[in-house]
Amino acid sequence: MSTQEWYLFGHLLGVFFLLAATGLTTGAAIAAGRATAANTVVTLLDLQLRSERIVTSIGAILAIVFGSLLVNEAGYSFGDAWISTAYTLIILALALDHGFYLRKVKAARDVAVTLGNGPVTAELRDKLNDGGARLAGIALTLLWLVFLWLMIAKPGA
Repeated sequence: MSTQEWYLFGHLLGVFFLLAATGLTTGAAIAAGRATAANTVVTLLDLQLRSERIVTSIGAILAIVFGSLLVNEAGYSFGDAWISTAYTLIILALALDHGFYLRKVKAARDVAVTLGNGPVTAELRDKLNDGGARLAGIALTLLWLVFLWLMIAKPGA
């Protein structure tokens, strides 16, 4: 394999991790919102937190490092609009994810932990259905999809 193919492989692996984390987090969030036992909510929110902190972070690092190496190797320029947009989107997504969304998830988890094996209370249900967290989750999914589109559509344009 050529150097460019190795860089592309690493970059695509990172994108795969990002999309996998998005799917895992979305599924866990939906399941947590439907759960009736607080301990189930704790487990699902732990899954969300780990998915975002670990899988998203690994994916972002791989996508950024190998994507940056690939820019030069493939003959693109960091000044190309689609590349600048991709960097902007990934920085925005990580800031929204780690700076806002995960705080909301952690706050809901903290409430669920205090309930132990009990049922989901109205307070916990409110935390799980927080409009800001839901909006952030939707925005993150859209950001990753636009990022994916840029990586597929623009290099071949």
